[in-house]
Amino acid sequence: MFLSGLVAGGILGVLLEMWSGRRLAFAEPFVTMRRPLRSLLMTAFTGPFMLFNEALEAFRARRVGWTTVGSSAALSMTWAFLTGIVVVDLAFFIGGLFS
Repeated sequence: MFLSGLVAGGILGVLLEMWSGRRLAFAEPFVTMRRPLRSLLMTAFTGPFMLFNEALEAFRARRVGWTTVGSSAALSMTWAFLTGIVVVDLAFFIGGLFS
C-alpha cells in the first residue's frame, strides 16, 4: 500500500513539476483558491512530497529543527500509505467494472 501511494504521488508530482517548472509546495500554482477542486486533488496525491519539500526548505533556512523534519517525514509516510489505500481501492473498483 505504501509503495503504491508513493509511486502514484511521485509520478503525479514529477509531472506537475515539469508542467509548472517549480518545485512542489503548498503554494501557487498547485494550491489556489480559484480552483479548489483541482487544488484538493493535487494535494491529495502529491501532498506527502509537498509537505516534505516545505519541511526541508524550512530546515535549510534554519526556521525549524530536526524534530520538525522528522515528524514531517513520519506524517508524509503515513499520508503516502493512506494514498496507497485509495489508489489500490480505485484499481480494484475499476478492475471490477471491466470483469
